[in-house]
Amino acid sequence: CPTHYTAAEIGQANIDVLSRVFPCAMKGANFLSGGQSLENAAARLSAINKAKGSCPWNLSFSWSQALQLPLLETCRETGELDLEAMGKLYVEELAIASKAALGEYDPPVEGAGDHVPPQGAKAAAAA
Repeated sequence: CPTHYTAAEIGQANIDVLSRVFPCAMKGANFLSGGQSLENAAARLSAINKAKGSCPWNLSFSWSQALQLPLLETCRETGELDLEAMGKLYVEELAIASKAALGEYDPPVEGAGDHVPPQGAKAAAAA
């Protein structure tokens, strides 16, 4: 997609679509975080839940990849299975995921969760 969208715009677009097509009788929906960093997934989910307003659903992610990849990266970097460090990181990640599910996560980096078009995408779209 050649257009830049903020996390807030992505959140509102998700709620707009869900409001039109997702039954109120459904208790919730879990999005797949696949391929997203924890920071981007959390920023986007928090934006969705902030935009949710009085919508009746529990909206979250199936967090497996976003939570597991940093843990695996820790092992790869050190070459060891440091359960204490991994446990500490996992608890920190769960706190981020929890805040995002409540719409209370504020990313530490400006623009986290934004869709940034790949280099050359605007030129290709204009052609």
